Amino acid sequence: MSLWNENPAGNNTQRQVLSVRQVNDGISDAIDRAFPRTIWVRGEVQRFPHDAAHRKHLYFELQETGSSGAAEYQVAVALMGWDRQRFSLSRYVDGTDPDFQIANKIEVCLECKVDFYAKFGKISLKIVGVDKTFALGKLEARRRETLAFLTEHGLLQKNASVPMPELPLKVGLITSPESAAHHDFMTGIAASGWAFEVTLRGAKMQGELLQAEVIKALEAHAKAGVDVIVITRGGGSRADLSWFDQKDLAVAIAECPLPVITAIGHEIDTSIADMVAHQSCKTPTAAAEHLVEIIDRAARRLDDATEQLIARSTSLLEDAHRRLEVTEMLQGRIDRVLLKIRLNIQQSAGRLLHRVSGNIASGRENLGHLASRLHTGASRLMVLSKGQLETAPHRLQRAASHRLTATGKVLDMQQERLVREAPRPVLSADRKLLRLEEKTRLLDPARLLARGYSLTTGPNGKIITSSGQLAPGETILTQFADGHVSSIVQPGTGTGKSKPSSSKGKKRGSKQEKTGQKSLFR
Repeated sequence: MSLWNENPAGNNTQRQVLSVRQVNDGISDAIDRAFPRTIWVRGEVQRFPHDAAHRKHLYFELQETGSSGAAEYQVAVALMGWDRQRFSLSRYVDGTDPDFQIANKIEVCLECKVDFYAKFGKISLKIVGVDKTFALGKLEARRRETLAFLTEHGLLQKNASVPMPELPLKVGLITSPESAAHHDFMTGIAASGWAFEVTLRGAKMQGELLQAEVIKALEAHAKAGVDVIVITRGGGSRADLSWFDQKDLAVAIAECPLPVITAIGHEIDTSIADMVAHQSCKTPTAAAEHLVEIIDRAARRLDDATEQLIARSTSLLEDAHRRLEVTEMLQGRIDRVLLKIRLNIQQSAGRLLHRVSGNIASGRENLGHLASRLHTGASRLMVLSKGQLETAPHRLQRAASHRLTATGKVLDMQQERLVREAPRPVLSADRKLLRLEEKTRLLDPARLLARGYSLTTGPNGKIITSSGQLAPGETILTQFADGHVSSIVQPGTGTGKSKPSSSKGKKRGSKQEKTGQKSLFR
């Protein structure tokens, strides 16, 4: 409707005045003429609803950033409920498409109808199609750039070089609380029976908040002193999982001071987070099984070490018992030899003492006989010389006195000699006893064994002193100062050589054959 009114300045010229509806209808007609068909529009998604899967109509924005990284242009976008059904677009919203899902900060290419809602004067783009290959191509390009950066800075294998603890029982878990991934991981841990201590730090597993929240959780777990960190989520589209391809998140995982285990998506999915992690598992359950297997291996190593320790201890105890038996047997033989030597010494001392006592008694008896004979001779001389005494008392008295003096001297000399000679047999016997004692000490088998000699016994335990005492096939035992060797006699030409069959103690068994080892009793 056109109205012609006078000019406020008083001029008679007419002007055209349009209503709001007329203006909006004109704009709508102009837009229809400018965009008679659908168009393809590319841009970065912004303000996409987090609960889009449950909404009938979706409203968000597409923006274009300039060289500064800030948004320079933007346009409103709408995905109406009837268009979702008509053009089968719900799969790009609810995650049922295996490759792509619309989300914030993803660059997309959408087929749209430019729409102007005349009632409110609002221009928007109505989505009627999605080019998911465009978005996936952009994601792949970004992924390749991130991989090139990580390779250039040597970060792909950095976390893998962090040593895994032998018993990673303190686990820092990063996932969405109460999610299926959380439940699957905890079920696998609980079923193991091991004393795992799991600390959960919740984080977004999709969307623009994922990177910041996961990095924050990584830092918190590292400060808390856990043994290992697990990042896990369930399956999703390639676009969903592309959030784990972000560069800052990959750098944080690579430079984490603790080993990081990832279990992201399905078996066919491999994110950059998987590539820089210490270990990548296909599912949350597989991540739990991986940790359980580490503990199982440690338990098996402990069981093996315990069995080896028991076997080694048993073997050492058996060897010690056998050596103790041999030592006791040798000690018994040595005691018997020493007892025999002591008996011989005592018998020799007794015989010597008997001989000395006999010599003293004999000397005393001879002295008595001599005194008796002297007395008898003197009496006889006195009788025979009685007449002479009567006739020559003075001369006889002088002669008798002289004879008695001479006889006294002889007796004194005999007594001195007896006193001087009597101790000599005792001293001789004492020196002989000392020599026997020294010889006994020198013949102690322990001293001879220490000097390099050996002692060989036959099957019956008797000492071998000649090769003629041995027969082929018999087992002999050769004792050294630091061990013994068991040998089997081989047939020969009277050489008496033996072949060692087993060794207990230090390895000196074959030295007797090769070098002519000195033997104590050969």
